[in-house]
Amino acid sequence: MEKLQKLTGIADIIVFAAATLAIAGVFYEGMTLKWYGFVGILVVCMDYSFMPATLLHLIADRSNKQRAVHLFSLLLVIAAVVMKILGIPYPPLTLVFWYFYIWFLYGSLIIRRHVCAPRAD
Repeated sequence: MEKLQKLTGIADIIVFAAATLAIAGVFYEGMTLKWYGFVGILVVCMDYSFMPATLLHLIADRSNKQRAVHLFSLLLVIAAVVMKILGIPYPPLTLVFWYFYIWFLYGSLIIRRHVCAPRAD
């Protein structure tokens, strides 16, 4: 189980970095009022790192207090996939919520693991 916890820690950092780059890319597009292909790649990297990290947390954090948050994340993923399959366009406000939800969630997970964790001194 300790290896799984280390893996979730690495996944948290990857998802947070991907979300940070995706948000920065979208912001840059808005500032320059141009469309850049690399921003779409950053968003895909964020999405496809978020999905397995959510499943990983659901497996690794069974007795954790944050299980409800990860279940909510799973529901968001399911809703996004269903909307994509049905061809329902995502409203811009939900995309903003999606980006910042992932960013804040994984940022808080990293802070909780590395800053708030009890030290074995």
